[in-house]
Amino acid sequence: MKTIRQVSMLQFTLMVSAFQISVAFLSLPRELARQAGTDGWIAIFFGWGMATLASAALVKVMKNNPDGTILDLLQRYMGVWASKIAAFIFTAYYLLLAYDGFMIATLVIKLWLLPSTYIYVLVLLLLIPTFQIAQHGLQAIGRYSEIVTLLSIWIPFIYLATLRHAHWLYLLPVIKEGWLPVLSTIKIMVYPMLGIGLVFFLYPYLVRKDKALRAMVISNTLTCLVYLGITLVCFVYFSPDEIAEYNEPVISIMKSIEFQFIERVEVLFIAFYLFVFSCIWIPSMHLVSMNSAWLLGKGPERGHLALWCFAVAVSFFIYRPSFIDAARVNNFLNLAGFVMEFALPVCLLLYVAIIRKVRGEKRS
Repeated sequence: MKTIRQVSMLQFTLMVSAFQISVAFLSLPRELARQAGTDGWIAIFFGWGMATLASAALVKVMKNNPDGTILDLLQRYMGVWASKIAAFIFTAYYLLLAYDGFMIATLVIKLWLLPSTYIYVLVLLLLIPTFQIAQHGLQAIGRYSEIVTLLSIWIPFIYLATLRHAHWLYLLPVIKEGWLPVLSTIKIMVYPMLGIGLVFFLYPYLVRKDKALRAMVISNTLTCLVYLGITLVCFVYFSPDEIAEYNEPVISIMKSIEFQFIERVEVLFIAFYLFVFSCIWIPSMHLVSMNSAWLLGKGPERGHLALWCFAVAVSFFIYRPSFIDAARVNNFLNLAGFVMEFALPVCLLLYVAIIRKVRGEKRS
């Protein structure tokens, strides 16, 4: 394998967590409330457990080929054609994740900040820094995730200001309609936890591979703490019937915050949150170029990245999506993400274990 620049465990942890939080953060309280009412916050713990188990399977699979990505592992155990097919599937998957990120971000910007600006113009403006960062590889993306985390530290403190309007009785009684609504909400947590699949491609770049699982547990825990905090804040601010009426309750709640030095806090929030939004499409675009380069076996990844950025810009120029389209893509990604990041690691783990036993290889 070619010489690579390694990714620190902090960068790895923040990259996965920022990827997960990015776009799902805005609408998660609404989705949980629609399905299970004010008991929806309990499903976050189940989502954490599900993501942690899948993370353990991911790390265990990658230990069988620690110096290569999932494509190298598939080529080793299934052959060249299997790795080519996987590269095509991963290209399509991460391209859809990137498209979803661009779509939600531009729709939010257009709704709250720049209603007269065309979506394809916003996408084009976002693609320029995306290409500049993604072309330098996963280490640069990891450093970018660190910077974004530092820039976002102030956001939780802003939400604490809304608690003066809180009605804690909205949360009572707990499990008011039984466990069935809560359990049926677990499937909603798949989309907000997407990002653990980055291990497939980040593992060979890690400085301390032996601490990969620990980093994943920390990352999932950090993500779920953020989800839990914002969900509870929204649940005690909005009434149980009111919260489902807001598309982005996380933004709408900021209308109650007033400072002498700024009139509309939500404008400042959206402007800063663009950095968090970008944490889904920047790594996704890099992985798209990485997988397409593997698939075609031609040209540097930078050339593939430029072509895919151009393709994304053209797609938004031809078709201008709406929030309904975004909801449809999210529903599809909920299913596709479960297959790619939760079911696939378990299946691969079983397959590799069987093959290693048949070949008589020693366990990792």
